[in-house]
Amino acid sequence: MIRCAMPKNIFFSLLCIVAHMPAMAAAPAKTPVVPDVLTVRAVAWDYSWKPATEKEWAARVVSEVAAAATDGADIIVYPEQCSHGRSLDGIRSDVRAAAGADRLVVLGNSPYQAAGWDYAVSRAYILSGNSWHEMDKLDPTPAERAQKPPVKPGMRLPLFRFRGGVVAVLPAFSIEKPEIAASLKKRAVQLVLVCVPAEDEEGAARVARTASARAVELGAAVVTAPPSSMAPALHLPAQKGFDLKPSPSAGRDFRIPWKKILDLRARPEASSEARPFLDPAPLYQIEI
Repeated sequence: MIRCAMPKNIFFSLLCIVAHMPAMAAAPAKTPVVPDVLTVRAVAWDYSWKPATEKEWAARVVSEVAAAATDGADIIVYPEQCSHGRSLDGIRSDVRAAAGADRLVVLGNSPYQAAGWDYAVSRAYILSGNSWHEMDKLDPTPAERAQKPPVKPGMRLPLFRFRGGVVAVLPAFSIEKPEIAASLKKRAVQLVLVCVPAEDEEGAARVARTASARAVELGAAVVTAPPSSMAPALHLPAQKGFDLKPSPSAGRDFRIPWKKILDLRARPEASSEARPFLDPAPLYQIEI
């Protein structure tokens, strides 16, 4: 048994994950077709680009989604802070139309402040099942907490059923949190999409190392989607039959061996040593 003392804000985020995650978002009405491969597009968004108008910015967001859909991407992920503070509310209907049916689109976390709030949240929008879902960042960085208005932690981490599996979306800082990883493990998540902001060398190294660790711990694929100045990456489980090195992308696209990942949980002959992340009863309990 592991006992761990956490600051109240971290415990609050973890409590909310556990309280809200059992209800999956966008549950399918019929048995889904499981493809052999999923293609994930990590959009190459240039933070230095300065559009002349808001209309030009919105058109580019939509055109990137349309291009990815035309190229056959199943999942389209934008980096964190891709909007540079712009509201994403006005473009969601156009993004949904450009994506077409049965695609998952992630517009990475950006500041959001509703009327009357004395705080902000860092909000991502996820298109799943042709509906938009909100996800507020569970663990704001120290800089986000110190800004004016301060960024408040989110209260819920939704999971999404997609092509027969379970998908989670995380901002980069949350992939570094072991308590979040423990919650995802209990819920048999098979794909984690990480929206990454522009990072310094140390920050990029933390994201890369923890993303690789989560792939091993969860028995899941983990895709990191940073801006154009950084390289995206795909990390796969460290199991027999998988490429054991981070996979280079074809441009910004990754081909995930989806059926093989889902099959990891359907092999009764596999020993607990071969797949420790599949043990139905964990050998530890986190206590506050």
